[in-house]
Amino acid sequence: RLTRKHASSRGYCPLRDGKIRESPKSGLRSQPPFCLSHSLCLVKTTVLNYQSPTTGLFPVKTCSTCKEAKVRDSLYCAAGAWALAMAYRRTDDDMGRTHELEHSAIKCMRGILYCYMRQADKVEQFKQDPSPSKCLHSVFNVDTGDEVYSYSDHHHLQVSQ
Repeated sequence: RLTRKHASSRGYCPLRDGKIRESPKSGLRSQPPFCLSHSLCLVKTTVLNYQSPTTGLFPVKTCSTCKEAKVRDSLYCAAGAWALAMAYRRTDDDMGRTHELEHSAIKCMRGILYCYMRQADKVEQFKQDPSPSKCLHSVFNVDTGDEVYSYSDHHHLQVSQ
């Protein structure tokens, strides 16, 4: 049986009493539900605090000198925020947390779309000549959304041979 000390250290909500409950449907004994506020605290401190206010992208590293944002990493961060928002949507009183998390994910997706829209000419070039040098970039500046590397400097583009 878990005590309050063990339950809170394993990620359970410290606000609950930590007692084992019997499920009304199956009669099985279960632990208290996972506390969403703990998950929100983790997501805010490790992910949302580093979101760019201008583009909505997430940097690759959390140091202040790193200004690179990869599309893949930003998508993972947005998916995490969106999943937590969907979990909060099921609670009765979320105190605006659902709205905050949803809009964080939406801002990130709009930032990625903005970066890709700025490369619309490359899409047309790729249709004419499907070579790796004409592919879309996947690493952008966190603040401006500009391409960080050219194809000749770094072969990080979306398609490679």
